[in-house]
Amino acid sequence: MPITCLNCNAPVNESYCSRCGQKAEVKRLTWHSLGEEVFHFFTHIEKGFLKTTGQLIIHPGKLCKSYLDGKRKAYHKPVSFLLIWITIYLFTWYLADHFTHFENRYTSTLVTWDASTLNFIQKYRSLIDILVLPVTALINWLILARPKLNYVEVFCVSFYLFSFTFIFHITHITITSFLGIHYKENTGEYIGAIFLAIWAFYACYDFISCIISHFLFPN
Repeated sequence: MPITCLNCNAPVNESYCSRCGQKAEVKRLTWHSLGEEVFHFFTHIEKGFLKTTGQLIIHPGKLCKSYLDGKRKAYHKPVSFLLIWITIYLFTWYLADHFTHFENRYTSTLVTWDASTLNFIQKYRSLIDILVLPVTALINWLILARPKLNYVEVFCVSFYLFSFTFIFHITHITITSFLGIHYKENTGEYIGAIFLAIWAFYACYDFISCIISHFLFPN
């Protein structure tokens, strides 16, 4: 005997609704069901998420080109990918700040002019990066990508590239916190800026190499 889908009210004869895809049997929310959902998230976070992270670190150019070429099923979607890493970054920053109790040692720099500005950037890094992202994508599109790619394509892959900055900062904060090394100072910012600049050049090189390889050795 068919039952009615609780989501769309369509008749359901199988385990899932043929109209909206929801399970036919929906359990009442309990602590047990909530725990199952959390467990399912971390054990089924998508092979695509882990694969995308690995590719972004090792072969960022290949990742971007593959996604633009239409190979999207194997990779995590760029917008949610960035948002997940921002969430992890904010959680990591909170834990490190809560448990290490390092004082602010930022001083004036040629880039930020004063320590308070640098501290503001550190505190609101995620928001600043989100606001800067479309501008950076526009500059990259105008200088590097036209006319082969449109702005939206460059904008989308920029979500991947910006995700790496949060992966780096998460790694940096985690390692320094465990080792008891003070991370709220200019030295860490300088090292981070140099490392990210080198990785950005590598990402461009990897992307160009993939394009050249595609033309020399087409599938």
